[in-house]
Amino acid sequence: MVTELFDVFDVNNDGVISRSEFMALAKSLLYEQDLEFSSDIFKQFDENHDNVISKDELIAMVIELAL
Repeated sequence: MVTELFDVFDVNNDGVISRSEFMALAKSLLYEQDLEFSSDIFKQFDENHDNVISKDELIAMVIELAL
């Protein structure tokens, strides 16, 4: 499921979810319109602070949010 999710939101197919792609993901999955909230989640799950979300970071996010 996460692979499909990643593929849908990695619009430019560069292998990572950029901040703008993440905002679209947060809006779709979390019904979250608040940019500050989405930005906070992005920062929390961008574990290596490279300003993108990798597939592994997305998996960790989905697991944590599901619990």
